[in-house]
Amino acid sequence: MPVCKILSSLMFFPVFLSIILMQGCAGEERFADTTTLKDFQASVEKEQPLEVSGVSIQNTRMETIPEVVEGDYLLGPGDLLSITVFETEDLNTEVRVSSRGYVNVPLLDEVQVLNLTAAEAEQKIEDLYKKDFLHDPHVSVYIKEHMSKQITLVGAVESPGTFDYVSSRKLLDVLAIADGLQDDAGPIAYVTRKDHKTGRTATYQVDLDDLVKNGNMAHNHTIVGGDVIYIPESGYCFVDGAVRKPGSYAISSNMTVTGAITLAGGLASWADDDKIKLIRYMGRGQDRQVVSLSYSDLQAGVGDTLVLLDQDIIYAESSASGKFFSGTGFTLGFMGTGVTFRNPEN
Repeated sequence: MPVCKILSSLMFFPVFLSIILMQGCAGEERFADTTTLKDFQASVEKEQPLEVSGVSIQNTRMETIPEVVEGDYLLGPGDLLSITVFETEDLNTEVRVSSRGYVNVPLLDEVQVLNLTAAEAEQKIEDLYKKDFLHDPHVSVYIKEHMSKQITLVGAVESPGTFDYVSSRKLLDVLAIADGLQDDAGPIAYVTRKDHKTGRTATYQVDLDDLVKNGNMAHNHTIVGGDVIYIPESGYCFVDGAVRKPGSYAISSNMTVTGAITLAGGLASWADDDKIKLIRYMGRGQDRQVVSLSYSDLQAGVGDTLVLLDQDIIYAESSASGKFFSGTGFTLGFMGTGVTFRNPEN
């Protein structure tokens, strides 16, 4: 009797297989393609301008912040200067730049130093002393407090705002002024800086993730007065479908499609290797872009070139045959033998 049941079950198996496969083939894809991979990559290369606190964040450059030295700072109202004349201590003074850009120097009265560097101020004071008072003077100007310029911190910091730039500080020091980062701070910091010599404004990217989490001090750049520092909130991507651990994942620095699938445990055994979808939200009033990738694309490195943005969705379509062979099995027991099927996606 058991042998007959086994034989009848095996006779039923081809019919059961054909039914499952027909149902799988009849199913529609969850997301229909709207763009080709080539067109998608071309659209990604276009810079998307972002306005932050009146500053346009665009054409950003990663890790090319020009390092500054003391001599690059331009003097302005409120700066506290220590002026030393090496020929005589009686002429040494500590003075603050006035609202009109003057400093009161012994014997010289008011000297205009507005928008001069410390080195230029030294040369100007030396020339004035040399003209009427000293044969060959040597002057040093040291900036004790940088008060004429301010720094602005916006975004995912605990206390955003505008702060006086009191002295030369590094990025971590400046973040401490704003009481540190919020829990949802993103992995990139944007530093917008104006070159006072050329009048041009540029925005640079700093790998905040590597600096804070790994302690890589190469990213701890010097911040100067007038800088605007923007810390965006961390974005999230969503990995769903035929993956082992579907869910939402915080986007770390330069996270790619391949990296997100790896975080989700990799593709499940029932995934359709030729139908891995990347869905991108293009903004209010615009259609989302859907591009189809294959496992061979990922193996070839294409997935490593597609950097994820906030709200990106990666969806792995299921294969009908893959679901069938992952969800079927035989049951053998006292009451009989049969074929079972359990949808592995459930």
